[in-house]
Amino acid sequence: MPLGDNPVTFLYTKRIKPLAQQFASDNTAGVCPEAMEAFVRANETGHEVSYGEDSWTHQVCDRLRDLFETDCEVFFVFNGTAANALVLASLCRSYHSVICHEKAHIETDECGAPEFFSGGAKLLTASGADGKLTPDAIEKLATQRSDIHYPKPKAVSLT
Repeated sequence: MPLGDNPVTFLYTKRIKPLAQQFASDNTAGVCPEAMEAFVRANETGHEVSYGEDSWTHQVCDRLRDLFETDCEVFFVFNGTAANALVLASLCRSYHSVICHEKAHIETDECGAPEFFSGGAKLLTASGADGKLTPDAIEKLATQRSDIHYPKPKAVSLT
């Protein structure tokens, strides 16, 4: 079989035209122009200390604290999966659960990251029209069992 006829080679050598707008991942688009301009300006100022101790990180953390009107720690992560896994791991332990819609991103697209990084917290799913949880669905999952063998609901994921 000629090299060009191999379907695997075809996938890796032919450029597939991207969709005009892609929402499958936060990694599918380039940097917005305003953010890129800010990075270039920051780069022109010279050297900074690393690992979050630079003046830029301090400034943006302070602005986030002002925006949310709370004194809090700010953690920057690479993508949505890391953000979701970090937040759920900070809320849950292995015996906890997270209530979410059956089509929620944390259920369908995180490849087990929330469960892994939380040490095994279980995702409890409910159905609902248009991908939305109802208060009744949340209450049903949160109260259906209270014994020690059921993962205690600790968080609700709304997307």
